[in-house]
Amino acid sequence: MKRYTVMFSGLTMISLCFSSEHPSGQKDDSGPNILFLVVEDTSPYLFPAYGNQTISTPNLDRLASQGVVFTNAFANSPYSSPARSALISGSYATTYGNDWHRNNHIVPQQYFFPQYLREAGYFTVNAGKTDYNVTREVGKAYYDLAWDRMSSYRRGDRDNVTYNDPYREDRPFFGQFNNNTTHMSRLTSIYLNNREPSRINPEEVDLPSYVPDIPETRSDYALHLEGVEDSDKWVGIFIDDLEKRDLLDNTIIFFFSDHGGNLPRGKAFPFESGLKAALIIYAPPRWEHLLPADVGTISNRIVEFADFGPTLLSVAGVKPPGHMQGKPFMGKYEAPPRDMSFNYRTNTHEHFDPSRSLYTKKFEYTVNYTPYKIHGKRQIFQWGMPSQMAWDSLFNFAEVTPEHQGFYLPKPREMLFDREKDPWSMNNLAKDPAYKDVLDKFRNAVSRHIRETKDLGFFPLDVRNYFVDKGISLYSWVHESSYPFELMYRAVESASLGDPDEKEFLVSLLEHERPEIRYWGASGLANMAHQGQLDELPLKLFTLTNDPFGSVAVMAAEALVHAGSIDEGLNCLIKQAKDLNTFASTSLEQLGPAAEPALADIRKLAMESDDDRIRFYARSVLVNFGELPLHELFDEPAVERFLRIQKRRVREWAPTLP
Repeated sequence: MKRYTVMFSGLTMISLCFSSEHPSGQKDDSGPNILFLVVEDTSPYLFPAYGNQTISTPNLDRLASQGVVFTNAFANSPYSSPARSALISGSYATTYGNDWHRNNHIVPQQYFFPQYLREAGYFTVNAGKTDYNVTREVGKAYYDLAWDRMSSYRRGDRDNVTYNDPYREDRPFFGQFNNNTTHMSRLTSIYLNNREPSRINPEEVDLPSYVPDIPETRSDYALHLEGVEDSDKWVGIFIDDLEKRDLLDNTIIFFFSDHGGNLPRGKAFPFESGLKAALIIYAPPRWEHLLPADVGTISNRIVEFADFGPTLLSVAGVKPPGHMQGKPFMGKYEAPPRDMSFNYRTNTHEHFDPSRSLYTKKFEYTVNYTPYKIHGKRQIFQWGMPSQMAWDSLFNFAEVTPEHQGFYLPKPREMLFDREKDPWSMNNLAKDPAYKDVLDKFRNAVSRHIRETKDLGFFPLDVRNYFVDKGISLYSWVHESSYPFELMYRAVESASLGDPDEKEFLVSLLEHERPEIRYWGASGLANMAHQGQLDELPLKLFTLTNDPFGSVAVMAAEALVHAGSIDEGLNCLIKQAKDLNTFASTSLEQLGPAAEPALADIRKLAMESDDDRIRFYARSVLVNFGELPLHELFDEPAVERFLRIQKRRVREWAPTLP
């Protein structure tokens, strides 16, 4: 499309301007420069280096031929902000409670690994994106300790943030540059007739089998591939700049995507299609001995985003501090290869639906802690993709093939896939007796991991926000108090079972002083009721509908509805939604036909709520009851906003430069 040709022509001119302004001097005995080139929302299978034959990426192919391509790189989260939280901290975002996508927290100074590179003499620069799930106050306190130059912190100086800054003098640099060209926003036109045709023919793409083969999916995939080609041109600008300054022979380049791709069941979802990132690491001859595999090869070594910070410190000759949970996979302090990768998913927009995943080279294992909730619950951003809307329509209003039904049905508590035989995660082996020992091993490993890392990802959103509003670090608070970690994890695991034998324990949790533990007691009872295993309603559920924490009240109400006390539960949910509790509006959608007695109130929410998210979820309920056609899921202001943002971002996506 012409708009991108123009954009990259302009970028080349800007890069040449930079080339004439800044010196490139560097001490010969200093450590290697390290450059992060990060693209958004793109699975490995979209790149020719991983076998895609539809497009051409000569610059990335060059990096691959002179570096290592990793086939088992995991972003730890299928969403950008929790994934980047692992990158910047060298630890799992769940440890700091920073795993909820788009929820900012108070964290200690140790969170930011670039500060240790600065202490070792590196010039550090971040251009284009932070997205670390930290509050503005945290940024003001610590960003200047982590970065010498940072465009996202000092808004308006984007084009002036560069590793070529004269202030660098002869220091080695660590630079992180971000490109939005492949971001999901490129696809969110809602319907195909709202977008320009792609320069890539949708009929010529090879779709992954986990999505339906329909025109909307092909169009989204083609447009996404177009973005991958554009990002390759961006990579070429950096290679050219480094060569012109005689820096390439002293620079290690990490090219990677921030998590999986844009097709439905990719980004935001706990499958390989959402969690696995592309990763190519280039090293010049001077530093190729640091690579964990031979130049020009493909490595199946398991690496995680939590490993990147410790790895960069190791490459720079700095021993990673003890609080970091990641393992260096290059450099002086390289650790033995991982046997498995641990990953987390907490939410999709307003839906609180946590899961934890484990990957080995052969298997993919996931435990879903709220199995009664479906993956395919509508949410505002991703349903802007035509492919997601079309798949929704196929399932709910037409006919979808059996292999594509699971996304819209209650989830199994556990999922086990053979990655070698089933690369698209289509055949769940969890109930196959032949895999019992494997399942037991992985179940125990995940259970042990959440305890060892003191996983805070099971706190509902309003409980997290309570700490932020009080100016308290949740991470610091739980570590400085006698927090009942073991009780919390037992509550979460018990809640996911739907086992009548757990009822007495779950009921006892309803009286606990901590709201997150009351929440999981109610969630477990909701799960039991959904499965028809709750023979008697605990009276405490009725009083919990007035809990001071809205998440607890909503969960108790949802359990009441599932258990047959429909009026009491719906009255609470409607009241909470009217009070702008978005979690209540997602519960109304989750309830399906049981929400029918509240339709009059839901209609009012769809028309009158001051919160556009609540209006959206209310409209979603009306769609399910046939009161609105699916193509009216988004109200007119939302459609206009989607298209305005998409067009503006496409037009203004001038990627950050050297």
